[in-house]
Amino acid sequence: MHLNWKPRTSLEKSGMRIVRFLHREGHQTFFVGGFVRDFLLRRKSDNLDVTTSARPEQVEKVLRELDLPVKRVGKQWGTLLTIVKSVPIEITTFRSEGKYSDKRHPDKVNFIKDYREDAKRRDFTINALYFNPIKRELLDPVGGLRDMKARLIRFVGDPKKRIDEDHLRMLRAVRFSAQFGFKLEKNSFAAIKTRAKYIQGIPSERVKSELDKILLSKNRVQGMRLLDQVDLLKFLIPEFEPLKNFYHKSKHYHLEGSQFEHALLVLSGVKVRNINLFYAALLHDIGKPMVGQEAIKDEGQVISTKGHEQASREIFLGFARRLRFSRNDKEAVAWLIEHHGKRSFLKMTPEEQAMYAFNENFNLLLDLWRADLEGNIMTSANEWYRRRSVRVLEIGSRFLRQINNKKTLIDKLAKGELIMKLSDLKPGRALGQKISEVKTQIVLGKIKNVKDLKAILQNGRTAIS
Repeated sequence: MHLNWKPRTSLEKSGMRIVRFLHREGHQTFFVGGFVRDFLLRRKSDNLDVTTSARPEQVEKVLRELDLPVKRVGKQWGTLLTIVKSVPIEITTFRSEGKYSDKRHPDKVNFIKDYREDAKRRDFTINALYFNPIKRELLDPVGGLRDMKARLIRFVGDPKKRIDEDHLRMLRAVRFSAQFGFKLEKNSFAAIKTRAKYIQGIPSERVKSELDKILLSKNRVQGMRLLDQVDLLKFLIPEFEPLKNFYHKSKHYHLEGSQFEHALLVLSGVKVRNINLFYAALLHDIGKPMVGQEAIKDEGQVISTKGHEQASREIFLGFARRLRFSRNDKEAVAWLIEHHGKRSFLKMTPEEQAMYAFNENFNLLLDLWRADLEGNIMTSANEWYRRRSVRVLEIGSRFLRQINNKKTLIDKLAKGELIMKLSDLKPGRALGQKISEVKTQIVLGKIKNVKDLKAILQNGRTAIS
C-alpha cells in the first residue's frame, strides 16, 4: 500500500536519514509501531520507532557516522536510542523472543532478517504496521489495517500468550481503546478477563502511567467502564468496588443510580483537562460506603453520608501511596476530595472564602463542584440543593475573577519585603500568615494602595481616604 507521506518535522527528517543510511548499507529498515499507527489515524506522534535487519553494532556504527548520540538502553534486546531535539528515536533489530520471566522483558532474543517474523512478537495488530519511508510503502503482515478500519484493538497471535509475556499489555489494551475510541476484539477481551488478577504484579509506576493516559483520553469514561468489564478495575482500585452497590435510597436526589454511576457522570462532566482533577472526580465519593448510615428525612428513610469527604480523602491517600503519586499531585487530589462538599463554603466569612480561593487548585475545585452538581440527577423537591450549589459556584467564580483582576496589585503590595518594612514582622510563619491576610484584604477591596497597607499593618484598620 502506497502512502502520501513526506518528512516534515525534524524528528521525521532525522528518522529518514537513519533509514536511508541503513538502506545504503544493505539493511531492510522501516518506521514501525505508534508513529505509523498515529499517522494513519491522523494523530500527532511524540516519538519514532525504527526497526531494521541491521544488528545493534551495525546500527550503532551508523548513528555515530551520522553524529547522532547513542544510548544503549536496551542493547541486550536489540534496541538503541538516539535523541533528536529532545525527542527519542528507538532503533530495534528484527527479533524473535523467548520467555518473559520478569513479565516485562524477554529472557532471550534472536536477531532475524524477516520483518514478518518480527511482527509476530509485537503486542497489537495496529502497532505492527511497517512503513518504508523511502518507497512510501506500507506493509501489514498481521492485519493491522483491517482492525484499524473495524476500530478494533486485537492482540497479535494468541492473546493469552501476549498477555503472559507482559501483564501490562492488558492495561495498554484498555488505554488504546479509550484513546482511539476502539472496541476490544472479543478474544482479546476474554483473555484479559481470565488474567486480570495478574495486573497486581505490575510495578506501580507503570500502572499509574497507563491509568493517567486513560483518564487524560477523550473517552475516559469508556475506558473506566472497560476496566470494570474486563475485571481489571477491582484489582487496580479495589476501594472503588463498594460504590457499585451503594445507593442513597432517596426518591429526590442521586437518581442516576449507584455512586459508581455518579462518579462516572462527574468524571465525564469535568471540563478542565487536568489529571489531578480527573482522579478527584473519580474518587471524590469513595468514602461513602464507609460512613453511610440510615437516617430519617422528610421523604422517609435514606442513607446519609455525613463526613464522607474526609473518609474519601483518607482512602485516596492509601491509594496514592500504593501507586506512588508525587507529593504535589497527592496533596492536590486530597485537597480537592476533602473540599468537594459545598455546604461549608457558604458558612464561611468573606475573608475565609477569599483565602480559600487563593489555593492554587481552587479553579479545579470550582469545576469539580459544577461537575458534581451536574452528575446528581434530582427531582424538583431538591431544588434547594441546586440553588445552593449554584450559589457556591457564583461566589467562588466571583472571588477567582477578583483575584485575577487584582493580580498586579497583589504582586505589588503582598510582598514580604514591603510588609516587613512597614511593620515589625520578621521572616517566619507569622509573616507568611500576614501576607495571606494582605492578599485577602486586597481582594475584598480594603487595601487599594501602600497607604491602606501601612494603616492596616500599623493600626489594624483601613486608611481613611
